[in-house]
Amino acid sequence: MARPKGSRTILVRITYDTFGELAGGIAGDTARQYAQRGQFNPRDLDSSLTWVNARRTAKGLPLIGLATEVSEAVSDEDLEAVISTPAPIQTGLLIYNPITACYREDI
Repeated sequence: MARPKGSRTILVRITYDTFGELAGGIAGDTARQYAQRGQFNPRDLDSSLTWVNARRTAKGLPLIGLATEVSEAVSDEDLEAVISTPAPIQTGLLIYNPITACYREDI
């Protein structure tokens, strides 16, 4: 079944209340007013994060969207391969076979 013509799939929904919370606890209406004044574009994630991070910096809060502790990437070249041992053979137990949906006794 196809989607109705003109419908959109919503991936992320951020309200002005969310912008206000992220910016350090201002009201959603206040965040909307800042957007209407042109301080940030609520439809542009980069613009919104820049504005939110500027407000958070002014209040001494950590930034959003940036790593606080940047570490070097781990290389796979130095790692050793893990060799697994085969499972021990079980005898005298009931073993369930999901293909046949029944138990079989392994002697």
